[in-house]
Amino acid sequence: MTKKRNYTPRVPATVCPHCLTRSIAYDSVQLDVFTREIRYVCQDADCGHTFVAQLGIFRTVRPSMKPNPLIDAKLPRGDWRSKPANDDQRVPANDDQPDAAEVAPAPG
Repeated sequence: MTKKRNYTPRVPATVCPHCLTRSIAYDSVQLDVFTREIRYVCQDADCGHTFVAQLGIFRTVRPSMKPNPLIDAKLPRGDWRSKPANDDQRVPANDDQPDAAEVAPAPG
């Protein structure tokens, strides 16, 4: 007995760069362990643009529980948690000069 899926399988889609209509992936080729080339076709019959996009793995966010040492050494590690918005330590623009009251001569 097979389990019946209760969802519709999704087809990878993107937008046609020419007419901004939905484009459907119809084929893909594995280039290497990190890169896949995907062929798309525009769903607008008047446009008919067919193009190739690449899907690539750039960094590790969470390490694998079963790491492959050949692959693990090639991928840079990313931050698991994002940094807060106020994480920078900027020096305020006016802190590099003394106060005007300290520099200006006293009226006399």
